[in-house]
Amino acid sequence: MSSVDRVDLNFPDCLAADFPQDVPAALAVVDDIVASIAGADFRSLARNSPALDASQWQWSTYLKCSVARMVHASSALRERGITGGRALDVGAYFGNFSLLLARQGFSVDALDAFGSYAPALDGPNALLRAAGVRLLDFAAVGRELEQLPAAEYDVVLCTGVIEHIPHTPRFLLAGLDRVLKVGGQLVLDTPNFAHIYNRQKFSRGESVMADLPAQYYSERPFEGHHREYTVAELSWMLAQLGHDDLRVEAFNYSAYEQATLLGRDVANHWAMVQDPTMREYLLTVSTKPAAPPATPPARVDDAVWAAALVDPERYWQQALPADLPRPSVSTEGEQMLIALQREIDQRDGLLAETQATLLKEVALQQSIQAEVTRRDDMLRQLEGYLQGEIQLRDRLLDELRANFDRTFDARLRRLARKLLRR
Repeated sequence: MSSVDRVDLNFPDCLAADFPQDVPAALAVVDDIVASIAGADFRSLARNSPALDASQWQWSTYLKCSVARMVHASSALRERGITGGRALDVGAYFGNFSLLLARQGFSVDALDAFGSYAPALDGPNALLRAAGVRLLDFAAVGRELEQLPAAEYDVVLCTGVIEHIPHTPRFLLAGLDRVLKVGGQLVLDTPNFAHIYNRQKFSRGESVMADLPAQYYSERPFEGHHREYTVAELSWMLAQLGHDDLRVEAFNYSAYEQATLLGRDVANHWAMVQDPTMREYLLTVSTKPAAPPATPPARVDDAVWAAALVDPERYWQQALPADLPRPSVSTEGEQMLIALQREIDQRDGLLAETQATLLKEVALQQSIQAEVTRRDDMLRQLEGYLQGEIQLRDRLLDELRANFDRTFDARLRRLARKLLRR
């Protein structure tokens, strides 16, 4: 197959090509966290977001794919010369970002609802404490960080959080900005609402919101995704904080749970390589200025965030096939992709059925061969038994014949003596 028909993702090597300094450290962190959650009870995480039940959600796979998010954040900070200082990880969850920063030499505070999530995160929490990370709980410091001192941190991370806020993100963002030092770096990441798969769902008339049954049967408050954002919206919110020196990155990460892409996923992959605004995930890094503007801008021109958009993943740009058409999303194109995917699924189903039939035939042949072998073994055993019986019979006959001969000879001798006496 050509690269137009199939894409081998080569994870994590595809990332290591662009982030050689970051990938090994991130993989080591994830391996340690995955080992720490072996046998963990995740029901407390699913209580307010039923889709996170361990029977439906593979946490180890999620964490391994999140290496992509970790290396983007780590590399972006290093690009700005940030290699140490005090860091706050808001919504730390499994602590993979916190542990990575701690091992890089940062002094890290990890903040989340650790009390209500117990005992699901006991293993990762132990790893964080051993690495010198201080654990903070929202129950103590407040959801908008009210109890934390101002201007305390050189770096504040808020990764995979703002999409979970059920109301305006303004108060949390203001809290993040308040605890950040002047000149400090704010790192946000969140799913891209304009992801190509979302656009295609809309073109089919489908919802891109959280799975309704999962939200409907959740306990209160529902902690799934309430709202996702576009590049322009993230840029606008940071402008409301007065932040400057904006850096935006768009990338994919959950696709790495697959080894190979086929059919429709190939078309989407190359479309996202060509157009970053269609990619799955967004990361921003911004600086808190000494004197923010008195009046935040009413809007952010597309040219502003487009100028801030950086693409550090050269691996996929270099692998881009020549002469691919520019990506687009249309109802007609989507229907063609759906039909292609349906045909691929049908082909894969037929192949699977054929494979299953062949496996059954092989199993039947193996069963017949085993039965033949068992029969042959029984025949050999019976032959041996019969041979033994024949030998026993022959011995008995020989003994009877010898006894008869001895008895007959004795009678003849007695008869001869009688005759001689006469």
